[in-house]
Amino acid sequence: MAFDKNLKALRLENKMTQENVAQQVNLARSTIAGYETKNRQPSYEKLSAFCKLFHVSMDDLLEDNAATYSTPNESLNISDDEMDLLERFRRLPDHLKKDMQKYLESLENQSEIKNLQQEP
Repeated sequence: MAFDKNLKALRLENKMTQENVAQQVNLARSTIAGYETKNRQPSYEKLSAFCKLFHVSMDDLLEDNAATYSTPNESLNISDDEMDLLERFRRLPDHLKKDMQKYLESLENQSEIKNLQQEP
């Protein structure tokens, strides 16, 4: 379980301190520090609270997937504009996320059509 690394990476990606996270999930800062250093393991209820806070699935929170949750932007080669879009997307309710994905697909389809029309 890579929860410790994922929690820290999500916290940093969301520009939150351990204290900010602790307040959001009703824990002490030292408990968050313990989770991030593998000294403590959260209950299912706390895992669920972290998922809601960061808008991720339980699998995403627990999986050992360093490529998904690297710490700050430079390791992911994400521009500030891309990071801003990602953060704004994560704050959307699920139904609006689906609408956004449909809109992006529409934009991609329009772009593909334009590219096909420009080919000789």
